Amino acid sequence: MSFRINTNIASLQSREYLRTTTEQQGKAIGRVTSGLRIISSGDDAAGLSIANSFRSDQSVLQQGIRNSNDGLSTLQTIDSGINNISKLLDRARTLATQSASGTFNGSREVLDSEFTSVINEIDRQAQSIGLNTGGEFARSLSVFVGGGKSSNGISAIQNGASTVDLSNSAVDAKSLGLKGSQAQGVSGIDIGTGSANTSVAAIINDPTNLGSLAAAGFTDFYFRGPGFGGADRVKVAVNLSGVTNVDNLVGAVNAAIQAAGQVVSPAATAFQNANLRASVVTGADGKRSLAFSSANSAFQIAAGDRTSNALLGNVTSTSNPTGKTLINTVTGGGTTAASGSTFGASGAGTVTVRFQGAGLASPVDLALTVSAGTTIDQTLANLSTAVSASASLQMAGIRADTTTPGSALVFSNSRGERFEVQVSGDLNNQLGLGSFRSSAGATGSFDYSSVTGSGGTFLAAAQTLEFSLGGAPTISVPVTPTAATIAGATQALNAAFAGNSSLAAAGLVATNDGTNITISSNSNTRFRMATVGAANVFGFNPAAATGVADVAEAQAGDTTVNQFVSGGTQQTALIPFTAVRSGSDDQTITLTAAENGNPEQSLAIVLRNDTIRNAGTVDEAINAINTALNQSNNPTLQKVFAVKAKASGVDPEGIQFVSRLNSFKVAIGTNAGGTGLGLQGTVVSSATTGTGATASIATQDSAQAAVSALAEAVSTIGKAQAVVGRGQNQFNFAVNLAASQLTNLAATESRIRDADLAEEAANLTKAQILLQAGVSALAQANSAPQQVLSLLQQ
Repeated sequence: MSFRINTNIASLQSREYLRTTTEQQGKAIGRVTSGLRIISSGDDAAGLSIANSFRSDQSVLQQGIRNSNDGLSTLQTIDSGINNISKLLDRARTLATQSASGTFNGSREVLDSEFTSVINEIDRQAQSIGLNTGGEFARSLSVFVGGGKSSNGISAIQNGASTVDLSNSAVDAKSLGLKGSQAQGVSGIDIGTGSANTSVAAIINDPTNLGSLAAAGFTDFYFRGPGFGGADRVKVAVNLSGVTNVDNLVGAVNAAIQAAGQVVSPAATAFQNANLRASVVTGADGKRSLAFSSANSAFQIAAGDRTSNALLGNVTSTSNPTGKTLINTVTGGGTTAASGSTFGASGAGTVTVRFQGAGLASPVDLALTVSAGTTIDQTLANLSTAVSASASLQMAGIRADTTTPGSALVFSNSRGERFEVQVSGDLNNQLGLGSFRSSAGATGSFDYSSVTGSGGTFLAAAQTLEFSLGGAPTISVPVTPTAATIAGATQALNAAFAGNSSLAAAGLVATNDGTNITISSNSNTRFRMATVGAANVFGFNPAAATGVADVAEAQAGDTTVNQFVSGGTQQTALIPFTAVRSGSDDQTITLTAAENGNPEQSLAIVLRNDTIRNAGTVDEAINAINTALNQSNNPTLQKVFAVKAKASGVDPEGIQFVSRLNSFKVAIGTNAGGTGLGLQGTVVSSATTGTGATASIATQDSAQAAVSALAEAVSTIGKAQAVVGRGQNQFNFAVNLAASQLTNLAATESRIRDADLAEEAANLTKAQILLQAGVSALAQANSAPQQVLSLLQQ
């Protein structure tokens, strides 16, 4: 056994144990007094991190519960407001039922005055609770509660939000179908009994009007709207049997509207859903007019004959019941061949006559097979028969009026719409519409992006070639080969193309394989070409046909505006349109719209005329636009549609965009040729145009219509209230779940963060005992070296 003075090992050990015991006592005292197991991060770094996360989640849930309760309060306020509006509807329905009775002998004006004030009060209260059209709460309401988890592509934020969609739950008069869009004809014309000259009876018995009917006893109206626009327009054929005045005319029109909606087709279904109705409106001047209204859709109405045109107020004069003419004609630029003339060997093949415009979604081609011995008489008869047999042309109102040998061909449209007539394969111009070749001369495609000649002489002699790009007016190009070789002919053609801006823009280029020349478009522009004269210098007249210079067809008529867009809707200004002819002139238009405060929705549509052809006429462009909108599967954008319109009878046809949305805009792209929609490089915004219709009970008929509309309104407000009630339940459920999550998170955090006081009390007692023992042991350890002095005593 050894003894040391300088180093007291026992003292050092006692001091270390005493320090440890003191720390343990301090921790135990801290845990007992704070109630926490983790006081500093050193106590349990990992546990503290987890506990803090749980504490943060609790903060989110606590605020989320407050959010949900706020949302619940809002929905309860809305619910009470809807209850009150329901009572207003009850009163309006009572008034309408009273006025609808045939035995009522009081003043309908008094009833209508109160009815109008009730409708206005519905609008005021709907605005107060934020459920008017475009109102504060007429949108998708998302309340963030918290406690969400990410899974299957859904983020924790999305999962932690409770959403109630009130975008289709507005309860103002417009949303309830008590106010809507309305279209009526020319003002100032009385079709009631106030004017014998323009009364319904006078109009439907006028000989000229009767002669314009497509089917005896029926007058036609055409409607366009979302889902039934462009070529999908809906015809409403009104049975005039028994119609004697404006009141029973309205009944006949409404019966025809109902029948048109029963047809099995997507367009008819959309038309039926628009809930259109005819009515009679009386102007401030006391004159009565035919009007059409819809509670939930914008629309355009057009007359289909002179009778319907007159019923819309388009009469030749205030003293004449004859409707303004709707005939628009196209006359051939040259005369047809004389009677008995044959097509000859050089003209044998297939002559194709193309019609486009007049509401046609795409061109309609009529193929006429001719042989060398086929006479012009036979061909004209076949053409007339083909026009009559074409369902598309008949639907468009196109007919062949003059098909007499030796006279110019005359075609007409009976609805005031412009159209074009073009020909291909008539190499000797027997029809007087030009001598453009088909892709293979007298046979093949109507137009083409590449054509190859054969048997060219390639002499250094001038020959005039004619080109029509995408159906555009003829471009005449005289060309003389630079040398009497195929190379010289090719070089001359390319120089001629480069020297003409339109042909150069279309990318026309000539190449050769050493034997024949090929003319093609590097932009996929479709074109037709013809040779003037019987020569075959470049190989594009191998049959030596006697091609003649093309003379443009003549348009005539088209002086009446017979189309009316419903008022009280959002409309753009009339946008000019020029047919897209070149394959390099693609144009992008972008429609942007938002509904009920929801995010903006956009759709880009490309108008083009190359491998895809959708803008060769204004009708094709409208069809392309409406088809893209309908196929977007976007409920907001599907409420926008394009229509054809013109400012006056002599102005070009343009495009107008219409919708019942609160606003939308159209961004119009640019292209090199400046074709397609005009106003290029601008954004055209919509604006409210005209006034809509408000339900009325001023007459028995209008009161009966109001009774039906109010029945629908009661159903509509019930659906809206159901959504609000569902939202209240949803928020209650969200609060319940959040409260449960909050409780469980608090318990979990407590298990990590809070101290077990029983355990800590035992630890404290243990530490106190160890501390006392340690102090005593340290004292003894410190005194141990003094024992060495006894060894030094003498």
